[in-house]
Amino acid sequence: MSRNSLGLRLMGLALVMVASSLILAGLILQTLFVDNLERSVRGDLDAALSRLVALIDPAQTVTTILAPLPDPRYETPLGGRYWQIEALDNTGMARSRSLFDQELPTSDVADGEAFHWVNGDGLHLILVSRTVEIGTRLFRVTVGEDHDRIHEAGVQYGWDILRLFGLLGIAIVAAAWAQLRLVLMPLNRLRSAVDDVRRGEVDRLGGDFASEIEPLVDEVNGLLSEREALAQRGRRRASDLAHGLKTPLAALHGIAMRLRDRGEEAEAISLDELALEMSSRVDYQMRLASLRTRSGEHRESSSLNTAILRTVTVLRKTESGERLHWLAELGDDMHVDIHRQDLMELVGVTLENASKWANSSVVVQVLRQAEMAVLKITDDGPGIPAKKIEKLGRRGARLDEAVPGTGLGLAIATEILELNGGAIAYQQGRRGGLTVDMRLPLARR
Repeated sequence: MSRNSLGLRLMGLALVMVASSLILAGLILQTLFVDNLERSVRGDLDAALSRLVALIDPAQTVTTILAPLPDPRYETPLGGRYWQIEALDNTGMARSRSLFDQELPTSDVADGEAFHWVNGDGLHLILVSRTVEIGTRLFRVTVGEDHDRIHEAGVQYGWDILRLFGLLGIAIVAAAWAQLRLVLMPLNRLRSAVDDVRRGEVDRLGGDFASEIEPLVDEVNGLLSEREALAQRGRRRASDLAHGLKTPLAALHGIAMRLRDRGEEAEAISLDELALEMSSRVDYQMRLASLRTRSGEHRESSSLNTAILRTVTVLRKTESGERLHWLAELGDDMHVDIHRQDLMELVGVTLENASKWANSSVVVQVLRQAEMAVLKITDDGPGIPAKKIEKLGRRGARLDEAVPGTGLGLAIATEILELNGGAIAYQQGRRGGLTVDMRLPLARR
């Protein structure tokens, strides 16, 4: 996918949304889990505090309890459960053995509210403290529990959530990718349909498309109809122009004949040449108009050997071709990336040019060089001086005015090759004539 791909953008957005949603959900779930654990611990601490209050002996001068609490952690140093009873009449303080010499801070804490306390040694407790009146005496009773157990449970729960949400994220992204591919399938079908139109296989976009794409399909079909109408109108106008020029050209020939009858041969020749030039220009533009417009993604496949054999067969029946010896060294058939009609035009104009200049033979060779097909056409004609070869292929350029023709054949060949990513070159032939070297890209299988 390219950076401007719609699919890449949607997948990136889906990945960001999924990742951010799962991270946020994981943090919320872990927070709720820890809060639930703390509420549960607070409930246990409230129950333990009520039990501890019931065990206080207010008759004793020294603060003490009647019996130990049943949880052995209160009697184990740093066992994880702690209690403290402080007589507010300054008659002493009692603490669980698990506290050692630690004193819990309770002076600024509201009754019944759970709070956290961390000492300098890394002891982190969650505490509940309450002031109670027993008889005539007031006591500040505090119970607590290590928060480490809650923290460790929260961390373990977080890792479990991370693994679960990681797998869930992969599944969601995979499902999003599959959904994206499914959603983009109509666009791929639309692209294939457009490519079929460009190749000339169909005239309109057809098939079942999603309702969201149907308006676009209708617009494209409407555009194709307008383009076809404009093309037909242009062809009709070109045909009308060609027919319209026949009468003036015929009139020019008539005038030339009358001038010859009156002995004005020079003027007659000038008019004939003018009429011939006009006719050739019209023919050249009409033939170029029939060529297919190509793009970088438009692929064709046409048999080079078939085009050569068909053209040679036709030329051998012409007046100039039947007197020649034709030699075709073709080898394995190669398919080139050019429309069949354009290929026939290319081979036709180059072989016709060779047959016009050849004395006795024309040699056609087909070679392969890397990803290019090379077509060599050599005649045994008079050849062309090296300093004039560069003029070949220019529109309307004729190197020998004594030979009939317009000089447009090789210009048409050049146009066809440039349109289809090929190239043409000219050089002196080994047999004294001209060698036309044409290169065309091979069709992609």
